Amino acid sequence: MWRRLIISAVLLAGVTVAGPADARAREPAPQPSTLPSSLWKRAFAFDDKRIDESSGLFASNGHPGVIWTFNDKKGPVRLYAVGPDGKTQAVVTLDGHEGVDPEAMGGAVGLDGTNYLYVGDIGGNPAPRPDGIVVYQLVEPAKLADASVEATAYKLTYPDGLHDAETLLVDPRTRELYVVTKGPQGGNIYRAPADLSETRPNMLTWVRELPYVISDGLIAPNGDMILRSYNKVRIWKGVEGALTSVLDIPQQEQGEGIAITPDGKSLLISSEGPLSPVWRMDLPAELGVHEPAPPDDTAVSALEEEIAGMPLWLWGAGGGVVALLLAAGLVVVMRRESRAW
Repeated sequence: MWRRLIISAVLLAGVTVAGPADARAREPAPQPSTLPSSLWKRAFAFDDKRIDESSGLFASNGHPGVIWTFNDKKGPVRLYAVGPDGKTQAVVTLDGHEGVDPEAMGGAVGLDGTNYLYVGDIGGNPAPRPDGIVVYQLVEPAKLADASVEATAYKLTYPDGLHDAETLLVDPRTRELYVVTKGPQGGNIYRAPADLSETRPNMLTWVRELPYVISDGLIAPNGDMILRSYNKVRIWKGVEGALTSVLDIPQQEQGEGIAITPDGKSLLISSEGPLSPVWRMDLPAELGVHEPAPPDDTAVSALEEEIAGMPLWLWGAGGGVVALLLAAGLVVVMRRESRAW
């Protein structure tokens, strides 16, 4: 029991027990599978002429079959709730907020069951913003009707200069936010602080570089990262994991939206342009996107072996270290569970 508890604490604290560099050979990364564009089917077309620059897309957690979108325009931020027939069911305006270059959407369910929507005013058009970018968080309306609603604004800043971005990722498991920048040769992923401040800028942290031009993306229920460009969708095993699948997509005027159904079984993609179509792809079961992320038993087993081989003096003299690791792991868990969502 104690050994498993120590292992859990070590994993939570992000600490690795040192071992021989060549103790375990790394297997080569598997080549990503490619799926054809013929798997996509036209779901519907936007019936509302006001939706002429659909940029972000999100499949509602609270209203089955409804997707949220908005226009990539400066001015009042208005979200459109669109039904499976393409007709607008409600227009929700963020009260008191003016968008500069809104580009992306996301959502998550809070610990208390509250459904949240996020709007990423993160674009750099016509130029990157020296005063930072903004993410709005609002409670998804329980009733679909035209309304003006309150939203919380979080200002984010980059650690390494100014960037253009069109992708906001919301991890549905932890509710952490990520921003993916967009450049002519690719972009970078940045992580927002776990606890966001409403009163001061929140510094982003660099995570990784990507050699692709990304126009939108999401994190699936199992933790897979799904990013789209203008002609492909790519799936990674987590934000920092390996590329596993590439999906060809139908030709679109300017494809800048992607969403996943709450059950994780289907993807939706949209494009800018009036009365533009939305395409749907039912994800093959072998991709495993809709399955819960399995525990990392391999990492636990390897660490368990290393701990079992630790000298006895380390368990005695190093007892304080083990206690600190346990405390650190518990603090991480408590901080995550106590967020006011």
